[in-house]
Amino acid sequence: MTRANATLPNVGGLPAAVSFARAEHIPAGYSPWRHMALTLALATGLATLGLALASRARAADWLGLPVFLVIANFIEWMVHRNPMHRPLRPRLLYKNHAQLHHLAFTDANMVIDRTVDLGLIMMPWYTMLGLFAVASPMMVLAGVLRGPGLAGVFLLGAVGYFLCYETLHALYHLPDATLDRAGIGRLRAFRRLQAHHRHHHILGRMAAVNFNVTVPLMDRLFGTLEK
Repeated sequence: MTRANATLPNVGGLPAAVSFARAEHIPAGYSPWRHMALTLALATGLATLGLALASRARAADWLGLPVFLVIANFIEWMVHRNPMHRPLRPRLLYKNHAQLHHLAFTDANMVIDRTVDLGLIMMPWYTMLGLFAVASPMMVLAGVLRGPGLAGVFLLGAVGYFLCYETLHALYHLPDATLDRAGIGRLRAFRRLQAHHRHHHILGRMAAVNFNVTVPLMDRLFGTLEK
């Protein structure tokens, strides 16, 4: 059982030091493979709907995809900066992220020890449904303005962005040997992104900087980029 000591900033009445055991926060019988399979099954269902709608897209509709990805980057930054790092009601995201994920993985202890530790990294598989519900008004608006083709392009972009976020976040926490064997660890761009995320895991800086997990576009635009 992994136990790590984490020194916390004096925020919100949290103690100065906590001895954190990852295994104590992972449900009995948890399977990361089942978790990933459910996420991929849900993503496949939503992507299938997106493809059906996008089959009716005009060439100009696909020009909206980069716009949707930039909007997704902004939403990622906003959600990570606010409910995930500020105790906003109902505080579920704050508890799961700031008070659980960040104690399980500090900047000096970023790497998983066992595959089940991914349960403290990956979003619950049903998160995509919630994000879909939140984003659906924009998809409906796109459909009203341009027809179902643009709505399909939006949905495909949203699903792809979420999977990119989840994949990169998990990779950042894998051992170097695993990343090197896969050839990912030798990519300079990946190592820069990983370092950007590791800096976010400094407990005293986590609520202030480096909120983008994917491309740090909004961190740069809004002045929260720190190396």
